Amino acid sequence: METKARRTILVPYDFTPLSDCALQHGIQIAKMLHTDLTLLHIIPNLSQEVFITEKLTSLANETSRTYKIKPRLMVRPGRVSKAIKKIAHNLNAMLVIMKTDGPKGIQKFFRSRAIKVMMGSEVPFIVVQSPPIRYSIKKVIVPIDFRSENKEKLSWINFLTRFYHPQIYLFRPNLSDYRIRNNLKFATKYLEGHNIDFELVHARGKKSFTEESIEFSKFIRADLIIIMLSRFISWDKTLFGLREQRYITNTHKIPVMVLNPRVDLHRLGGFT
Repeated sequence: METKARRTILVPYDFTPLSDCALQHGIQIAKMLHTDLTLLHIIPNLSQEVFITEKLTSLANETSRTYKIKPRLMVRPGRVSKAIKKIAHNLNAMLVIMKTDGPKGIQKFFRSRAIKVMMGSEVPFIVVQSPPIRYSIKKVIVPIDFRSENKEKLSWINFLTRFYHPQIYLFRPNLSDYRIRNNLKFATKYLEGHNIDFELVHARGKKSFTEESIEFSKFIRADLIIIMLSRFISWDKTLFGLREQRYITNTHKIPVMVLNPRVDLHRLGGFT
C-alpha cells in the first residue's frame, strides 16, 4: 500500500447525482491521503469520446475552483463490469470510490452489478450512496466473523489511522465459536501492537449479524464499514442473498469499504 510515487483515487463518474456523491468522497479522501484524483467515464464506443471529454473537463475545472484539487480525466470504451477493475489495476490506484444504485430486479437475488465490478479486484473499493457526513472519517466499523480471510481489514485500518485517527469498533457475533475467538484474539493483538484505539462491541443476537452490524453503524453514525467479499460466491449463496450485498446497499447509506481476499494472506491462514 505504500509507495514513493504519488498514487491516485479512481472515481467512476457517469454524471448522475450519485456519482457526484462518489466524487465528494473522492475529493475528501484524496486530500487526506495526499493522492491524486482521477475521474473515469466508460463509454460503449469511441463516438462519444470528444463530447464526454468536454463535459468531464468542465467538471474538473469546476472541482478545481471549488475544492482546490483538479482531477485527472479518463474516457475509455468497454463494459463497466470489466473496465473499472482493469483500469484501477493498470493505474495502481490506491482506492476506487464508486456509487451504487442498489440491486434491481433479478439482481436482488443474484450478484448485483456493483459486486460483479468488485469481485477479484486487487484494488479496494469504497461504495457510497450519499455524500460524506463529516469532513473526515471518524468512526469505522469492522465486523469480525469466523472466516479466516479478514487479515487485510487490519492492514487497511492501520493505514487509515495514519491519516484519520478514527475510532475503531470491532463488532463481534453473539456466538461462542473458537474461530471467532481466534480471529478476535489476533485482531486485538494486532491493533494493540500498532497502538490503535479500538472498542469491542458484542452483537445482541436478536437479528442476523449483518443486520445488527448495520444497525449499530447507524446508531453511532459510522463513516465507514469495512467488509471482505467471500472468496467463492456460489449459487446457493446468491440464491439465499449475499450478506455483502446487504452491507453494500444498506438502507442507512453508510459507505462500505470492500476488500477481496488476497492469495498471499490466505496462504498464511488469514487471521489464524
